[in-house]
Amino acid sequence: MMTNHWHERFSDERYMYGKEPNAFIASHGDRLPKGKVLCIAEGEGRNAVHLAKLGYDVTAWDYAQSGLDKTKRLAEENGVNVTTELHDLADVEWGTDEWDAIVHVFGHFPRELQERTLAGIRQALKPGGYYMSELYTEEQLAYRTGGPGSLEMLYDPKLILQTFPTDFIHHFYIGEVYRKEGLLHEGDSHVVQTMIEKRDR
Repeated sequence: MMTNHWHERFSDERYMYGKEPNAFIASHGDRLPKGKVLCIAEGEGRNAVHLAKLGYDVTAWDYAQSGLDKTKRLAEENGVNVTTELHDLADVEWGTDEWDAIVHVFGHFPRELQERTLAGIRQALKPGGYYMSELYTEEQLAYRTGGPGSLEMLYDPKLILQTFPTDFIHHFYIGEVYRKEGLLHEGDSHVVQTMIEKRDR
């Protein structure tokens, strides 16, 4: 069970990471297959709302009810609908072949939960479904421009490749990007970006 400091963080009236989508989602989100999109660890809804505005049927999962409440408000402000569900990824039941795309932006967990989550994502994608993510790598620890302060909570890009070994990689980038997202992400950062298409079961 993760400690739920996120509920307290998102209880602030301000949108802690802003209302605009992550830059990678903004530039590549329209490449996802049309249909049902799941945004996990979605926080305050900025990416989910952006994808809903592009015409996707979007569901947002988060562990903080306050974040989901802000997701609903942001969706209403933008005249779209986003389904919100409260889930702890440590014990969520992943379905099989359910989603046309799953989006995962800066959702950081201990290594064992990273492994469980990535395996669940692959299982839950339909064949032909896309996994799209931008995550801080272990190198981000030295940048101090956002993200967790623990090495264990950051991502080794090899874990993603090991989870999707037979799938088609449309985009895979490891390196520096500049991010200005609300109050908590600002400056050069070290990330891994993915857009991977599930090829089989």
